Amino acid sequence: MNKNFKKYSLEFLVIIFGILISFFLEERRQNSIEISKKNDSIKQLLKVIEEDLNQIDRFIFLQNFSLNSCNLIFENLKKNNIMSNDSIIYHLSSVGRGLRSFFPQEGVFNQLISSDLIKRIDSEDLKINLFKLFNEDLKRHEVHTKEYDVYFLDFNYKLSVNFFLEDEWSIGPDPIKVQSYRFNQKYYFSDSMYGDLIELKSSMISYIKELEELKKTYLSLQNLCNEELNVS
Repeated sequence: MNKNFKKYSLEFLVIIFGILISFFLEERRQNSIEISKKNDSIKQLLKVIEEDLNQIDRFIFLQNFSLNSCNLIFENLKKNNIMSNDSIIYHLSSVGRGLRSFFPQEGVFNQLISSDLIKRIDSEDLKINLFKLFNEDLKRHEVHTKEYDVYFLDFNYKLSVNFFLEDEWSIGPDPIKVQSYRFNQKYYFSDSMYGDLIELKSSMISYIKELEELKKTYLSLQNLCNEELNVS
């Protein structure tokens, strides 16, 4: 009886131990899969960050290009029209081109949230900064972008109405092409033109600062993502 009890007890313990090992191994396997998925998402996020950083740099360049044109127009107005009409129209078109805005990619972040993989991220700083960027900074940026674009859309409409301006914009070595226009000297020297330029210059300066701050945030996230992958 005692021998049978010991035998069955040992067999029971072996079975229990086997079940526990099986659960442990399965948990480790699932954990490994989740970590691998999380790391894959972080790698995708790094690609998106790199693409968004390139986009931010392009728009900082574009805004500075338009801001320079705005300053040249101001100088020309102060010095009573020493530029040719072609140059004036080119730079007015350049100012109007400042309406184009940065649009971030949010798909990978939304995937991290919806799949709960964000819980697998070890770095609290990375999680906090991700939520701050996508739930605060970019939402605020979107609101500001729409506010800026209101001024630029109205300005471009005024250029079309007052100069019959037809132009094309692109991202390249020759970004602005003026197809046709009819110069309107009265409107060019009007208070309305001067007031619009003041408002647009202020918007461009503010937007450049905002883009530069956004760039710093992206670079910080880039470093945190790389640290997370190195830890994993």
